[in-house]
Amino acid sequence: MDLLPLFVITAIYAFIILIVLWLSDVEKMEALLKLLTAFALGFAAVVIAAGIESTFALFVSASSVFMIVVVAPIVEEIAKIDMATRSFYKDMDEPEDSLIYGGVVALGFGFLENILYILKYSFELTYLQLADLTVARMLFSIPAHLAATIMGTATYWYLKKINNMEDLESFTISIIPAAILHATYNITALTGDLTALTFIVIVYIVIIILTWYMLRELKPSFHLTIRTKF
Repeated sequence: MDLLPLFVITAIYAFIILIVLWLSDVEKMEALLKLLTAFALGFAAVVIAAGIESTFALFVSASSVFMIVVVAPIVEEIAKIDMATRSFYKDMDEPEDSLIYGGVVALGFGFLENILYILKYSFELTYLQLADLTVARMLFSIPAHLAATIMGTATYWYLKKINNMEDLESFTISIIPAAILHATYNITALTGDLTALTFIVIVYIVIIILTWYMLRELKPSFHLTIRTKF
């Protein structure tokens, strides 16, 4: 079975989203090399999350509702948000930078996850079924990863930068909205209802756009606060 076309279409899709995120910082785009680093750190987040989830799987079935709806969302969002905030907080000198770096880390995570799914199910599905799975995960799972992690990193940035909360407190609180969005998607995916999944993903895309808009609206007051401090 020739898997290369499936890898290529996933890579093209991820590249398009990466460019959209890069261009979303209208006034001062982030260095592309930093975004590629963030994308690669999404791979590292997959490894960390997989290791933790494998430990849980020693005690709870990996296919159980508890693992899918509780453990996976919390563990994966902790891994992604930690990668984004620990590595790039100093680079988040504009409000929407939190969205960009969080989104790119999540994109890397979702991309590698998609590749691993292709490899895993290539032995079980026909090529047409595998292609359907690849496209479905591109259109549904990757946007869900982005929405959840973007909400988490934006929350972290706001709490730490604007509310002056401690790092651990900001990080802990940021996991809550991210994990809720992630769990909601997983619950919907378990139903297998394509209409419901489409609706959820549209809502999540709207959430990403609204978050971007709200962060940009925050920019004037943010810069005023910074100037006042000095």
